[in-house]
Amino acid sequence: MVLSKEQKKILNTLIDKYERSASFRGENKNIQHFYIKPEEVYSKYLDEREYDFFARLTQDIRDMSTKGYITISELNMRVTQITLVVEKLSDIYVVLGRNPKRERLSIICDFLEEQRERLLSLKSDSDIALALLSYLSMQNKRMSEGKFPEFYEEKENDPIGDYKDFWSALNYLTVIEDDIYIRDISVRLFGDSKRFEQLKGRISGCLYKYGDFPEKDTALEECGVIQTPSYVMVRGPIEISFGEQKLDIGKLTGDIAFSTETLKGITGIRVNCKRVITIENLTSFHSISLSHDEAAIYLGGYHNRTKREFLKLLYLSNNSLEFYHFGDIDAGGFYIYEHLRRMTSIPFKTLKMDKEILISYRGFTKKLSSNDISRLKSLIEKYVNEEIINPESGRIIETLEYMIENDVKLEQEAIQ
Repeated sequence: MVLSKEQKKILNTLIDKYERSASFRGENKNIQHFYIKPEEVYSKYLDEREYDFFARLTQDIRDMSTKGYITISELNMRVTQITLVVEKLSDIYVVLGRNPKRERLSIICDFLEEQRERLLSLKSDSDIALALLSYLSMQNKRMSEGKFPEFYEEKENDPIGDYKDFWSALNYLTVIEDDIYIRDISVRLFGDSKRFEQLKGRISGCLYKYGDFPEKDTALEECGVIQTPSYVMVRGPIEISFGEQKLDIGKLTGDIAFSTETLKGITGIRVNCKRVITIENLTSFHSISLSHDEAAIYLGGYHNRTKREFLKLLYLSNNSLEFYHFGDIDAGGFYIYEHLRRMTSIPFKTLKMDKEILISYRGFTKKLSSNDISRLKSLIEKYVNEEIINPESGRIIETLEYMIENDVKLEQEAIQ
C-alpha cells in the first residue's frame, strides 16, 4: 500500500503516542489504547466548506482500516475516532519507512558508548571532558526509560546523522589548543561554513547544563570557539613587554585593548600598583574610578585559555599584588568570579559584591527568577563543601543567602 501524505501523518501521530507511552516502556500492566480524532491532525476535517478534503480524508482513513492498521468509529458517515492496531506495528513501520524507536535507541546507545570510551581514553579532567561524561551518565538513564537523549534531534530517515555532527563538534572542543572562529571550525569539521552555527545552541546548552561554565552564552567562547576576535582591555600603571619593545599603559590617558592573538606575544608584565581589578561589564570598566594604586582589566565578558594565561603571567610576575573581581551581584556574577579563581589559581577577592552593596543600592535591585534561586543555592552548597577554603566564603555565603531571602539581585552598572 502506497500511503498518501495524510495517511502517513495520521499513522506517525499514532505511533508517536505509542512510543511516548508507559506501554512502550513496559511500565503499564493494563492494556492501553492509542487513538486520535481526525480533527486533531487536520482541523479542517470539521469545516463544512472543505467537503472535498473531508471526503478524501474519510476514504483514506477507511482504506487504512481495511488494511488492518487502524480501527475506526463513525457517526453519520464521519470518522470520530481512529485507534492504532498495536499488533500491526511491524507492518506499519515498514510501510512508513520508519525505524522503530527501540531500534533507534539501540543505535544511539551503542554510539554513546563509543563516545564514553573515547572520552575516558583521553584521561582528561578538563571542564569539557567532565561535562560530557556527566551528560553521558544522565542519558543512559533517559534511554532506559524509553526517551531519546537530551539535545538529540532526529532527521527523517537518518536517526543518528545529526547527532553525530553534534558529537563531532563536542569532541573537537576537547582537543582545541587555541582560539578558532566558528566559521573555520565549521568548514574544518563539516565542509559547511554554517553547520556549526546550527548546532551552537545545543552545544552551549549541553556544556552549560552539565559542566562548570558560568553562563550558557559564553560557554563556547571559554572553550576557545569565537564568533569574532576577542580582546582584553587594560587601564592603569602596567608595563607590558613584547620582546625588546615595552608599552607603558600608565602613560596613556585611557585604556588599551589587546586581541588574544597579541596576548600570545607578551614576554613580561610589570605592575606598578598594589591591586588589579578584573571587571565583568564594559560600561563599568570605563566608568570605574581608579586610584594610583589600582589597575583594571576587562576580559570581554568571559575568560578563555589565552586570557587566563595572561592573568597568570601577571600574577606570577608580581607576587605582592592583590587581585579583585568586580561583577554583577547575581548568580552569573558569582559563577564568573568562582570560575576565574578556580581556573587561574589566583586568590581573587570580590569587590563591591556583598550584602552591604545590595542594601545601599536596593532601589536598583531586581527580583530573582526561579533559575536564579536554583543557581544561588547551588553556589552556597559549593562554598559550604569546597575542598580548598576561600577566605571569602563566609562573606559570600552571607550575600547569597541575603539575595534569596530578600529576592534581590543587582547589575554591576548600577553601582557607583
